[in-house]
Amino acid sequence: MKSLSCDEPGLPLDILRRRYLASCSQSMPVAGFLAWAGLALASYGLGPRLPYYACLIVAAIPLPLSIILDRMFGAPSLQRSARHNPITQLFMNCITVTGLLIPFAILAGIAAHDPSLLMLGVGLYAGIVWVPHGWGADDRAGLIHFILRAALCYAAYLLTPDWARQPAIAAAVAVSYLYALIAMKKPASARDGKS
Repeated sequence: MKSLSCDEPGLPLDILRRRYLASCSQSMPVAGFLAWAGLALASYGLGPRLPYYACLIVAAIPLPLSIILDRMFGAPSLQRSARHNPITQLFMNCITVTGLLIPFAILAGIAAHDPSLLMLGVGLYAGIVWVPHGWGADDRAGLIHFILRAALCYAAYLLTPDWARQPAIAAAVAVSYLYALIAMKKPASARDGKS
């Protein structure tokens, strides 16, 4: 019997989803948690001296950090064959869309002279990618992760005093990653055929 590759037309959605999940890395939410928790601590420690661009770096760092973590621990990382999966392509397109939205958060923060608004925008926009990931993995925890992140970020922005707003927003994002680590389907389950 001929083996199927992800780029063959007509492959059933459940197979595409299983292959997508199998090609993912559990290191992504770990890297996201580490990055945003680090930003929360740095923001708390530095206060207004925290550079505006710090949250941009933190939003971009989970992907390369997850690859480093995968290599350190010998876990499967991004697989070249996965790039042909239309679900992976949708996920990568969503990362591009998110990247194009982030400048709006930068402009809004600069116009308002409010670094907390920048942190809020980047924290929300960077979470959008979990929605197509959850759909691709056939796991509603991706959408729940984004809803939780949004609710916590808005609460941090609206309910904390000015001096605590930035660290609270970064901590809110970090907490949402803890949910992702616990609730989301694990890539190993798809590799073992248990998805």
